[in-house]
Amino acid sequence: MMIGDGADPVGRAEREVRGLFADDHALDRAIRWAKDVLAQDGLDPAAQQLRAMRALRRADRRLSLVSARYLVNASSGRANPRPSSRRNPLLR
Repeated sequence: MMIGDGADPVGRAEREVRGLFADDHALDRAIRWAKDVLAQDGLDPAAQQLRAMRALRRADRRLSLVSARYLVNASSGRANPRPSSRRNPLLR
């Protein structure tokens, strides 16, 4: 693992999801899968984020917290913002 690996959690989540759903349309398939799992459990990912993350991780134990959160955000229609490229002034 590289030192700066945790700096981009969205990128990390996308890499993990692509690894779990390995094909050219991995993210789309993963989001559809997450929506199906949450619908079957009767969970609204926008209103029940923690429960939705737990349900996804129960459905596929390979999901990390970062990936589960990414899929919950994507399932609810919320954007998964990328971290700013600006460095924290305290780290300069």
